Amino acid sequence: IFFAAAPFLTLWLYAEADLSRSLLPQLIGFCLQGAFLVVVFAIYEKRTTLHAKRSHKFALRSAIAFLIRPLEGVEKQEGRGISSSPTALIQVRWEIAERGLSADMTQKLVQDARMILVSLESLTILAAQIDVDHLDLWGGILNCMHRLMGTTTSADAGKILIELIDIINEFDDLGEGLPCGCHE
Repeated sequence: IFFAAAPFLTLWLYAEADLSRSLLPQLIGFCLQGAFLVVVFAIYEKRTTLHAKRSHKFALRSAIAFLIRPLEGVEKQEGRGISSSPTALIQVRWEIAERGLSADMTQKLVQDARMILVSLESLTILAAQIDVDHLDLWGGILNCMHRLMGTTTSADAGKILIELIDIINEFDDLGEGLPCGCHE
């Protein structure tokens, strides 16, 4: 109530009293300047936080791309890069579902998963700093990686890789912690 009544009280005091010797006008000016600075710094902080979330998401996505690189052999012949293109991921998913994986490719993927798993686990902090949805999907990615390391057949590795690609696509589709899932 005080904050709502303060402007009216100020006007009343200004009309009724001689404020030439009072500090009230300077106090009001100081409060307005403080409010302006608070708003400016809040906008700056929001922009900085949003930029940090985007950087974290890019770092996470780049780390995941290392595992997918062995599948780029087919894609490079057509001039597309899988690590940056969601449509290329969908194409690879379809190819794995239709043709399966070779034993050599399965072995390569399992070796790569073993090699980068510790690094991906240490990046969980970045996913947590984005938002809970990214953290949940990152946990799904790590779960797929653990299962991929334990697989022995190409058919099982293909199923796990298809699930992994689906989770990566969901990860790519999430916003950076913005309300309503909006992209800015």
